[in-house]
Amino acid sequence: MKSFKIKNAILLLLVCTMLMSCASFQQPLPKSLWGSWAFEQTGTIINGSNQRLYDYINVCSSQSDRLRFSSDHKMNLRWYDEACTINEYLIGRYHVEQNTLKIKLEDSHPYQDSPFPLITEYRIIQINATTLKLEEIPNADWRNKDNTKSGYEALVYIFKKLE
Repeated sequence: MKSFKIKNAILLLLVCTMLMSCASFQQPLPKSLWGSWAFEQTGTIINGSNQRLYDYINVCSSQSDRLRFSSDHKMNLRWYDEACTINEYLIGRYHVEQNTLKIKLEDSHPYQDSPFPLITEYRIIQINATTLKLEEIPNADWRNKDNTKSGYEALVYIFKKLE
């Protein structure tokens, strides 16, 4: 009987440790988004499973392109040109529903030369203290036009948290 209690205690301790490690993997949203995130990789996911990722190439070698999520739900993009001049604009306002990042785009800003597309919904695949991974969710009109090809490809972005 005593060995049964010890085994149960060890099993309980093991389960608690596993649950606590899982909890630290996924951070609470939207607060965990707040701050600046540097582009690390981009690529595609084909039919929801086959990933092709590539290192993101910053035009300016000394500065990284980045997204900034503020606590007042504004989303900004900052990128650098060949002369390392800052280009920045407000993408729009964001909110999070479960694991989906939804963006209400600003109407007044040009989006040309921007490394971030005009998609308004992203699936949050991963978020923790250092990494954010987003997968685009194209709108229905776009999906109906381009999803006729075999093997739908969704864009994926991986970001590194900046201090």
